[in-house]
Amino acid sequence: MRIHNHSKFLLVMFFFLAILVTLNAGASESKLKISVEKADVHREPNAESPIVSTALKGTILDSYEKIGDWFRVIIGPDEKGFTVIGYIHSSDVQVLKEKISKEPDFWEVEPEFFRGIGLSVKLSGGLSYFGSGDIDRGTRGLFDSKADSLSTAGYLIDERTDPLHTGIEISGDIIYSIKPRIGIGLGIDYIYATVKNLLIVMGKELPTEQQISSSPKINAVPIRLGVFFKFPLHRLFSISVSGGPSLYLTEYSYALDTSWEWEDFTSIFQEAKAKSFGFHGEIGLEVNMSRRAVFIIEGQGRYAKVSNFEGEEKIKELVFHEEGKYIGYDYVVTKEKGKLYYMEYEQYPYLAIRKEEPSGFKNMRKATFDLSGISLRAGLIIKF
Repeated sequence: MRIHNHSKFLLVMFFFLAILVTLNAGASESKLKISVEKADVHREPNAESPIVSTALKGTILDSYEKIGDWFRVIIGPDEKGFTVIGYIHSSDVQVLKEKISKEPDFWEVEPEFFRGIGLSVKLSGGLSYFGSGDIDRGTRGLFDSKADSLSTAGYLIDERTDPLHTGIEISGDIIYSIKPRIGIGLGIDYIYATVKNLLIVMGKELPTEQQISSSPKINAVPIRLGVFFKFPLHRLFSISVSGGPSLYLTEYSYALDTSWEWEDFTSIFQEAKAKSFGFHGEIGLEVNMSRRAVFIIEGQGRYAKVSNFEGEEKIKELVFHEEGKYIGYDYVVTKEKGKLYYMEYEQYPYLAIRKEEPSGFKNMRKATFDLSGISLRAGLIIKF
């Protein structure tokens, strides 16, 4: 995950919060009618202050500020273009219309809890970071072994690779409030992550540059149970904390392929699924937009190591053969179903799906995808 992506995300969130605070910081607005024969307009909001103007009975004035019993008014401009700003006592006017927006008090106690039917829906999305583990190491090893063999054979190569550690995430929760500050909920996430590693091959009498691609992909669906706690700070903001067990449904796929007709190249396609239990915890900042709508920024931590992948592997090999004066070739595809294993051969780690447990390797185990990590999300909570 690149740092500038985090910075942009946080900048947008803080800008949004600033807008919310601004929208809540309104001012008093009143429409006044002079109710006495002649009302004095003072320079300051007290009777001892000099009189700067007068207003006759029936005059309509607008006021945007009130200090104690005094309305701040603007009179004019007159025929000469002069405008007078001063204060009229409330006993001299009749308030025809008044609209007051209370200034935000950041130390005010929390507003009255809105319960409704007790259900809330939380929808959010953002970025996810995880360790990856054997899946990243194994797929990189398969790719690196091809790159090194081509380099040893005298080809010029340009290797472009990225680690499989980040993805996008969307999330949804249904929460039932047992008490104003305590709830229980069921949530589901969707995490998608993929990278495309590319190997550009040149030289050795090749007419054009050739490409070899490696594409690992992960789809994970965590199903979460959680207990939710809320800690109000003031009328606008609250801190929320939640956590509980999770079931992680995970799909893995991988493709190492090329359109280059290279005799020593083998294309590999793998697909496997697994499920495992883990734990999750979240902490968030809630912004009360209204009694029913809450904006939330939250971070989630996960502990989940998914193993026992089962699936199918397809291996496509290019086989050359002579037919008289001509040299032809065929593609031979073999398939094998079984468990996904992580193995190390010489200096290269790699992944393979085998029906039987492989033997004769220095380091061999069932492949584990490490989904442990963090997520940064933003979204809305709607109360019903």
